[in-house]
Amino acid sequence: MHVVFSTFFAYGFLFGFFSLRTEKRPTDISSIDLFLNSPYLLLSLCGLALIFMSIVRVMTRSGDNGIMMAVGGNRQGVVLLQTVELWIIHGIGFLFSLILSVFIPIGKSELVSPLDYLASLAAEAILIGGISALVAYLYTLVDPYRSIRRGK
Repeated sequence: MHVVFSTFFAYGFLFGFFSLRTEKRPTDISSIDLFLNSPYLLLSLCGLALIFMSIVRVMTRSGDNGIMMAVGGNRQGVVLLQTVELWIIHGIGFLFSLILSVFIPIGKSELVSPLDYLASLAAEAILIGGISALVAYLYTLVDPYRSIRRGK
C-alpha cells in the first residue's frame, strides 16, 4: 500500500516540476484555480505527503529499531537501514509513476523534459532521505529495552 501511495504522490511531484518549469507567468500562491496554474501548491502538498509517509513508516518500525539497538546495533547502521528501506520503497513508487506518466502524460509531449524526471527524483530522494534519517536517529535515542518489553 505504501508503494501505491508513493506512486500517486511521485506522479504529482513530477507534474508539479513540469508545471513549474513550463509556467510562463507568475501565479498567485493562494489561488487554487487549477494545479497547473499553481505548481507551488502541488509541490508542497505532494512533498508534505511524502514526508508524512516517511515519518509514519519510521515510527511503525520504532520497536525494531530499539531491538536492533539492544542487541548491539549502532545508531548509524540503524539510521542507514531505515533510510535505504525508504529509498527503495519510494524508488519503486517513482518507477511506477514514470511508467504511469507514459500512459497518462504529465503535459504536452514536446514540452516534457528528462530534467523534470531527474529534478523530481533528486528532490524526492533528498526530502525522504533527510526526514527519514532525522526521525530514525531520534528513535534510536529511545531506551532500547522498553522496545524489547513492548515486543513480547
